Amino acid sequence: MKKSSVTIKAIAFIAVILILGTLSSFSVTWIRGVSIGDIYGTFNLPPLAPPKWLFGPAWGLLYILLGIYCANLSFVKNNRQTLYTYMYVQLALNIFWTVVFFSFSNFLLATIMIVVMDILVIAIIWIDKRRIKLLLVPYLLWLLFATYLSISVLILN
Repeated sequence: MKKSSVTIKAIAFIAVILILGTLSSFSVTWIRGVSIGDIYGTFNLPPLAPPKWLFGPAWGLLYILLGIYCANLSFVKNNRQTLYTYMYVQLALNIFWTVVFFSFSNFLLATIMIVVMDILVIAIIWIDKRRIKLLLVPYLLWLLFATYLSISVLILN
């Protein structure tokens, strides 16, 4: 595959992931009539909870890394189907997590979803033998931190 086609593919994946993530965030406002930031501000939060302004830039960067990784899945030689399945299932969970957590305030289901995402991303990193998997490390660290926040909100609210 030519380098230019990989670049186009990466841009396409990044655009799709950013659009889906943005739509997921906006759907909270459509469903609840208030923004995620306003809802976040009403929670009893644990120590280490970041300010609400940090989430947008963090997720933007992580979605870019995910897009680059997804664009390179076609180069996988071993376990391709497993990696595709794990990646797309965890991406779907990621998109729907926002709605479950913020729109429906179902903290238990959201916590279960994010734990499944953690497991899937760890499995992806374990299975994929290519160095590009290192792009997923910041995402995994953020997911683990988000898991801490999700469990904390579940307990504290």
